[in-house]
Amino acid sequence: MKNLKENFSNKSMKMVGYLSLFLAALVITPASSGSCHQPKCPDELLK
Repeated sequence: MKNLKENFSNKSMKMVGYLSLFLAALVITPASSGSCHQPKCPDELLK
């Protein structure tokens, strides 16, 4: 039972790591592409 618990915690930690990397990529990609060329209507992006 203890081994199962450790295995589950390891898997959940990996999932959290993958999710945070995925979310960071989602946040960073539009920000870096937006800084390269200015968007035509920044007011819509701020909303």
